[in-house]
Amino acid sequence: MEELDFELYRPTDMELWIGSIYERNGIHYPGDLDDWDHIASLFGVHLAYTEGETKVIYDEDGDCMIFLNMHLEQSEQRLAFFHELSHPALHAGDQRQLPPSFVHLQESQAAHFQLYSAIPYPMLRELEQLRYQPHYHRLIAGAFGVPLAFAETRLERITARMRQEKSDRTLRAKLASLSAKVCGYENPEAAERLLAQLARQTGPRDRNDTSRRQSN
Repeated sequence: MEELDFELYRPTDMELWIGSIYERNGIHYPGDLDDWDHIASLFGVHLAYTEGETKVIYDEDGDCMIFLNMHLEQSEQRLAFFHELSHPALHAGDQRQLPPSFVHLQESQAAHFQLYSAIPYPMLRELEQLRYQPHYHRLIAGAFGVPLAFAETRLERITARMRQEKSDRTLRAKLASLSAKVCGYENPEAAERLLAQLARQTGPRDRNDTSRRQSN
């Protein structure tokens, strides 16, 4: 496994938003994520269990209920909960009334929300010392009660963002040095403009973090 350097990780806007809601409401440790009723309430959602399919239902007043299939394995039920929670947290309305392109967009956003809310970065950072242990992915999966494949996906995406940030920092350093040589001494204002443009071009990017409803 590639070495994780958490100093290189820059959380997305969606991660920061979810983390702030958790922080304000006393959700600080992986064990706190077991209280799904409490987490659902933070987004104005009610939780119930059903023999049928897992789904989100809105009533005529706009109130939302998540129905979880009670026969799912615990880890799969957890993923289903955080996926379904994304819809009332991020979206409004019934997907069945939306065109396919909008449904696809919402499902993409839901996948990101599921990763960020089921394995929040601040909690993962607190378990930083585990990265030196054998079977790190399995330890994280166990700590957060998720399937191994899900934990692997989360860690792989974090590693990819760290790799990108490391590359961006190297590029910024090289171009900063070049700009200083080309125009820094003769035209410091031009150098400042060049560096500002560079920062915009190599800053954090997450195309999937789009608008969301700012509840709680």
